[in-house]
Amino acid sequence: MNLNNRNRRYRNRLLVSTAMAGATLLGLGQNADAACTPAAPPNYVCSGVNTTGQIVPSGIGLPLDAGDLLTLLLAPANPAVTTDPGFSVSTSDPFALGILGKGAVSYTDANSSALSSTTGIGLGVVSLVPQVAPPYYGPNPGGAVTIDTGGAITGALIGVAAINTGDGATSVNATGDIQSTDASGYGVVVYSQGSAATVTAGNVSGAAVGIYAINQGLTADLSVTATGDVTASGYGIYAINGGQQLDVVNTVLNGTPTFSGPIAHVGKDLTVIAEGTVSGGTGIVAQNLGTGATSVTAKAAVTGSNTGINAYSGSTATDLTVRAEGTVSGGVFGINASNDGTGTTSVTATKAVTGTDGDGIYAVNGTTAKGLTILAEGTVSGYFGIEAKNNGTGATSVTAKAAVTGISDTGIYAFNAASAMGDLTVDAMAVSGATYGIYAENRGSGVTSVTAKGDVAGTGYTGIVAVNGTITLNPEGTIASVAANANATDLTVDAMAASGSEEGIYGYNAGTGATKVTAKGAVSGLTGIHVTNAGSATSLTVEAVAVNGYTGIYARNFGTGATSITTTGAVTGIAGPGIDVANYGTDLTVDAMAVSGDNTGLAAFNFGTGATKVTAKGAATGTFGAGIQVRTGTTTTGGVTIDAAAASGGQFGILAENNGAGATTITATGTVEGGNAAIKAMSSAGQAISITTSGLVRNSSQIA
Repeated sequence: MNLNNRNRRYRNRLLVSTAMAGATLLGLGQNADAACTPAAPPNYVCSGVNTTGQIVPSGIGLPLDAGDLLTLLLAPANPAVTTDPGFSVSTSDPFALGILGKGAVSYTDANSSALSSTTGIGLGVVSLVPQVAPPYYGPNPGGAVTIDTGGAITGALIGVAAINTGDGATSVNATGDIQSTDASGYGVVVYSQGSAATVTAGNVSGAAVGIYAINQGLTADLSVTATGDVTASGYGIYAINGGQQLDVVNTVLNGTPTFSGPIAHVGKDLTVIAEGTVSGGTGIVAQNLGTGATSVTAKAAVTGSNTGINAYSGSTATDLTVRAEGTVSGGVFGINASNDGTGTTSVTATKAVTGTDGDGIYAVNGTTAKGLTILAEGTVSGYFGIEAKNNGTGATSVTAKAAVTGISDTGIYAFNAASAMGDLTVDAMAVSGATYGIYAENRGSGVTSVTAKGDVAGTGYTGIVAVNGTITLNPEGTIASVAANANATDLTVDAMAASGSEEGIYGYNAGTGATKVTAKGAVSGLTGIHVTNAGSATSLTVEAVAVNGYTGIYARNFGTGATSITTTGAVTGIAGPGIDVANYGTDLTVDAMAVSGDNTGLAAFNFGTGATKVTAKGAATGTFGAGIQVRTGTTTTGGVTIDAAAASGGQFGILAENNGAGATTITATGTVEGGNAAIKAMSSAGQAISITTSGLVRNSSQIA
């Protein structure tokens, strides 16, 4: 719908006439009865029940004649409009109330006056100095716009329009119900080039956009607060610092905001607060191309057929903060937060967040940003449940206090780039993913810590991945290799139950610190627990309850410290060893309960420099090999100690080979049996061997 349909033949004249350009901004389609009358200049008072559109200054109509032109040119600056009780406008004219002037232009309505136009704009307040050439307005020192009304306002194309081309403040306080009824309509449109822009609105509905706020003041803040519900089919709330310049004349003439020219990086802080529900194609968009912080707070439900909340800080902006206190859902993303600025990023969701074709929560830091923090107190689900990518210089922290689900990919994905100078921390409850449950990759510095207080499942690949280093994936998405990371330090996994089709838990420390994996519940996968220390790391510790896999526990320590494996429940290797551990550091200690393997039940190899001790408090069974197999290299010291209950194997119950210094001591309190020998102990250089049994030994004992 065109505001000027009734006067289309005058449009060319409008665009070349100074006075006409100003009138066009308000869609001034015909003469209005003088219900808004002058008081003490430059003040006006509006009164009565009106069915024709009202214009300030009064006496303006289309087509313009010499008198209209003179009226506009001589109208005093700073027009201020107030209302008497009972004032209202309900009209089919292209406007209900339009106020135009240079300087500070204001509409103060203490009477909650109703305004309605079935063809155009409900309320339009514009501060500008008209000129002939594009953009049809010039410098406007002291220009400001103020709207304060609690009235219900309806426009076919725009409910409320506030346009300030001056250098003063823009303030809109419209707390009544505001709506646009046309298919391309806007509830509230605010455009400010001034010192600050503040928008407060109640219930707002717009077919295209609910609230559209554009701030192009050089160092100005933009604040948008919606105290009621906001609905639209396009954007519920769209707030931006910077961007392209608004085509003021054409926008209001046609009822649809249009932009042109280069993108401006202006403005400072950007704040959006939604106290009621918000819905749209995208519920809330906050885009800060200025120099300050960006903050979005949603206190009730936000829904988007595309994205629930989309927040962006440009390259000159600083911190980015999103806080959602109601549910958030989107057909693509639930929450999408991207920070290309120089500050930190924080996303907090206290209720459920849902994405469908995209992530539940997606947060990414560009290379100039700092830390990244996500706190999800409600359930989160999406293509990825939570995806946190920190390409900046700070730490990364993801905390999920309720279940997280990755419908098509990973439950929780957390990434620190090489530039990140802080820790990578994941603290979660139950997590599930179609590929990985939890995937934590730290290419930066600091500690990597993954804590899962609930069950974690990675249906396609791995339950929990925790890596200090750079991961290379195979084409199908599994882990191919891990490259060194000299900046990362400790690696810690503290989990309950974990399961995956590849590994239940995968840990790889290519950094310089210690590695510890604790599993307090059942762990299962092709390999139940797979953990490796690269040569730059130090100690390796595994503490588990029940573990099941083709190989139960696979541990390799190529680092400089000790290796310790402790299990308090059954460990099973269906097609390999139950426990398979090799140490190249110092001491090797294994303390297990029941262990069984298709080949060897418990295999412990120490090629380091310290002592070797294996304790099996439950039955150790190797179907085709040995129940317990221990081997040391030539550099080990401290000898070999095996303390077992029952042990049995297809070949040996206990097999010990000591190639290092120190004695070999074997104690068995239960039944020990093997197809070739119950106990076979060997020493490479005549080191002492001691065997003590108090249970049944069912096959020959060979000592060499």
